[in-house]
This record gives sequence, structure tokens and C-alpha cells, in this order.
Amino acid sequence: MQEVLNLIGYDIGGTKIGIGIGNSNGEIYAKARIENKDTKPETVLPQMVTTTLDLLNKANLAIKDIKAFGISSPSPADIPNGIMIAPPNNPYWRDVHIKEFLQNALGIEGFFENDANCGMLAEWFFGAGRGSRDAVYLTMSTGIGGGIVANGRLVHGKGFLAGEIGHAVLDPGGPKCNCGLTGCYEAFCGGRALAQRMQRELADWPDHPIIRFAGGKLEDIDLVALEKAVRINDEYAVKLWDEMCLRNAQAFGILLNTLNPEKIILGTLAWAAGDLFMEPVRRYLPRFAWKECIEACELVPSALKREIGSYAGLAGALNALYERGRYQLPW
Repeated sequence: MQEVLNLIGYDIGGTKIGIGIGNSNGEIYAKARIENKDTKPETVLPQMVTTTLDLLNKANLAIKDIKAFGISSPSPADIPNGIMIAPPNNPYWRDVHIKEFLQNALGIEGFFENDANCGMLAEWFFGAGRGSRDAVYLTMSTGIGGGIVANGRLVHGKGFLAGEIGHAVLDPGGPKCNCGLTGCYEAFCGGRALAQRMQRELADWPDHPIIRFAGGKLEDIDLVALEKAVRINDEYAVKLWDEMCLRNAQAFGILLNTLNPEKIILGTLAWAAGDLFMEPVRRYLPRFAWKECIEACELVPSALKREIGSYAGLAGALNALYERGRYQLPW
């Protein structure tokens, strides 16, 4: 029987950093969050260390009991060297050698991975992707990121950029994407892009239900407000939601026919909206993918849901050990 490995996971967000102590069976012993909004790394990095040591104490563990730590980081980043280059939501974090700092401070081995890939790995080891050999995970909230496991291995690509399905161009005549391309999947379906579109289109419609559901503030419009308006059958909201579902099905079709996965695991939007999202997407899928690929694949919401961040860094560490032959898949 395989040894259960104790691990530390770090999930780096724009405003908060999640820290968790857990194991290779998916048990979380202790966790905490620390502030990271407009904070310089020289302040936060030592705090990450002290919080980690406090959590180890709560879990009745010592550093010697930990096999490795993993860092789930936003892009752009230098994956092999564990350097955060320029995360989009915190201007102070530039060229931060976070893995090296934590390795030196804690005295244990560390690993570093893109956050969307860590989401895939979390679902693969502990969630909806468990037991599969070929799976795709999509973050579906502010933006759309992706991670791919093919034949039992995470796909990195030559420049560690594999899985960026959110920036596959669905329509070259479509809207400008925040990434600089035109007509990206994310430009049609990402939460930020949809909010920006609604703000433009509803600017002269202050009494619209979507604005009311956003607390009366145009600038606070989001996918939650859109979903609520769809549920009361508002004409504008229903039309926009239907278009979004169609574009999602188009992107899923690309994944189905290209990768022929066992599972496509969908993030926030899918589990938050449920059948309101999943049913029209499934209805549109045959327009974009072969029947055989659709029938071979389970299209499922995330099993970890809001807790995925607690598992992301742990999964990144566990996958690095797996790729080096120091951990075996239990299936």
C-alpha cells in the first residue's frame, strides 16, 4: 500500500493567498487565508512562512513530516524556475522568486504551477476527474483558463502555455479580447468580458432588471445579476445567456474533437447556474462536435467547487512528485 504523503499548498490570488496543510488522499488538516491586496511581497512572503508554521502546529505536524509544497500561481509566470513574473491583479508582485524563498525558509522541496493547471490537477486527484486518463478542466468565472491531462499526464506545451482554450479565436470578427486578440472564447463568455458588454449595452437603461439585481449600480453588473434576470425571463438577459451558451458549446466542441477526452470539468459558472447553463450547452453541442466524441465524454461541473483553491497547491506538489516517479496514481 502506498505511503500517504503530507503536503503544503499555496494558492496565490490577487487579493488573498490560501495556505493549506493536507495529504495525498485529499484530507485537509488545516488552512488559512492571508491578505494580498496592494501588498508588497517582502511583507507577504515572511507572513506566508509564519502562517504555515502556525498551521503545522495546529495539525500536530513538523516540517520533517512534510514531503513537499506546491504553489498555484496566476500567469504570466516562469513555471520551471518558480518565478511570478507579472500577475494581473497585484502590481507589486513582479519577478518574485517565490519558490526559492519558500524552499530556503522552510527547508523542504517545492514545486510551482500555473493556477488553471492546478485546478485541473485538483479535480484529477481529488474531484470530478479522479480515475480518468484524459480530462480537461476549465475555470469559468472572471476569465476562462484551462488545464489538460492527456494519457495520464498534465500537458504543459513547449512554453508552458498549453490549455489556454480561453484564447482560442471563435470568430475573428468578434469582440476585442482583454488579451489583445479578437474574437476569443473568453471575449464571448468570460465574466469580465460579459460584464463590460452589459455595461455598454445597458448604460441608457437604468431600470433594467440586470442593473437592479446588481444593486442599482451599472459598474457592479456581473454574471450573478445576469443569471437572476434570466430566471425571471427578461428578454435581453435570455438572449445574451443563450448566445453565451452557444459559444461555450462551440469551444467545448473544439476540445471534444481535438482531444477526445473522457471528461470536461467545468468551473464556477457550471456548478453555480446548474441546469440553466448545462442544458442549453448540451443541446447545442451536436452542432460543434462529432457524436462519437460527445458520447465518449462526461461534461460535468467541478466537484470541489469553492474549495478548489484549498486543493490547488497540494495537487501541484502531488503531480510534480508523480511525474518524477515518487508517487503512483491509486487508479
